[in-house]
Amino acid sequence: MIGAQAIPSSTYRVQLRPEFDFARACELVDYLGELGVGALYASPVLDAVPGSSHGYDVVDPSRARPELGGEAGRQALARALRRAGLGFVVDIVPNHMSVAVPKLNRWWWDVLAHGAGSAYAHYFDIDFSRGKLLIPVLGNDSALSELAVDPATCLSGSPQSATAELTYHEHRFPIAAGTSGGSAVEVHERQHYRLVDWRRGNAELTYRRFFDVTTLAAVRVELPEVFHATHDEVLRWVSEGSVTGLRVDHPDGLADPTGYLRRLREHAPDAWLVVEKILAVGETLPASWPVNGSTGYDALREISGVFVDPAGARPLTELAEKLGVPTDFAVVEKASRKLVTDKILLAEVRRIAALVPGVDVSTVDSSTV
Repeated sequence: MIGAQAIPSSTYRVQLRPEFDFARACELVDYLGELGVGALYASPVLDAVPGSSHGYDVVDPSRARPELGGEAGRQALARALRRAGLGFVVDIVPNHMSVAVPKLNRWWWDVLAHGAGSAYAHYFDIDFSRGKLLIPVLGNDSALSELAVDPATCLSGSPQSATAELTYHEHRFPIAAGTSGGSAVEVHERQHYRLVDWRRGNAELTYRRFFDVTTLAAVRVELPEVFHATHDEVLRWVSEGSVTGLRVDHPDGLADPTGYLRRLREHAPDAWLVVEKILAVGETLPASWPVNGSTGYDALREISGVFVDPAGARPLTELAEKLGVPTDFAVVEKASRKLVTDKILLAEVRRIAALVPGVDVSTVDSSTV
């Protein structure tokens, strides 16, 4: 079986965060061993937005998160688990990275500063054919008058990295070389990005994201260069034996999940590999995916059903009808799909429609879909 050497008897999920770091997790190891747990299953441990309580907002995939204790802390936890005979399963996030604070993500910052000419422009799924990179962050479009130009600052601390910044309240953006001068609004007009009303994002966004979360920009891991840039550190942990399993977050968001998982398996042949695949009733994992299984949402659906009394369906349905709430699932499903295509993910729908010759993208909605 694929990855059979590392299959744990069970896992114990630990949500790491600044208040519960690698050192605190080490204190649990003996207890977990006494429980008979097979592996500690950790939330994402790569560098994330400071203060993040979940870690799915990665900003630097090349290092363990300093707020959790960094590489030294990760190694200490791995050693403790190994001594106790427990595996170490790590949650990874291949689909997206956080761009909520642009300066924290050096790849995104470089794209904002250099546009399509950035060495990292292809790392993100950006539609440069539509012009400037749209950033929906303003309170309203008239808020451009609230922009300000900050004096030159340093990105890495060296004089060579000095760059002026455009600010909007707590938000900061780079100013491209040779584009300063004049008012803040005039400077903004010369940039590779365009700041707009936050409400315009769902319809006009020019980059792929995680569902409708604009601050989580999709990453093109289907490209070998991007795969290695985002995975080399984690795969180093696997190859050295300090990490025995990987839990892959949201594979459905990837352009080529099968290709991605095959590449991941190639680099981690003995690891226990599971995917966060949400399976519908009767659906199974694709046979082409070289994984050990899913994260178990399908099992949880059945287990949770044991605690739901079916006799409650009748009074709840009657109450819904009395309140005027639709009770026909097909009707609710259709309305929900229309809401998503017309409002929530309209920008994504229009981008797909743009691939069809002769389609006027500006008129696309659920009726044309």
